[in-house]
Amino acid sequence: MISVQLNYINDKFKSLTVNGHADSGPEGEDLVCAAVSAIITGGFNSIKDQESFTMELNSGNAKLIAKTDDILEHDLVVIETIVTSLDTIKESYPKYI
Repeated sequence: MISVQLNYINDKFKSLTVNGHADSGPEGEDLVCAAVSAIITGGFNSIKDQESFTMELNSGNAKLIAKTDDILEHDLVVIETIVTSLDTIKESYPKYI
């Protein structure tokens, strides 16, 4: 199962952590894992001010940690898009995320 942790402090984004594998299908055919990977990878690549974040992206592990409270509006929209997309997958596949 994929675990998603989202942290805000005083309504300001602090971090997003995604861990695990969905195990919804055989390795290489797991559509839930593929969807989550695409969302995370595309989202991280869309962050404009990458210096404002610590980013890690490995198999089964992704982290986006804000280094500052002063995040560009564009990057906040990207983060909210990532979260909305992950929520959409969770609604369709609640056993896997």
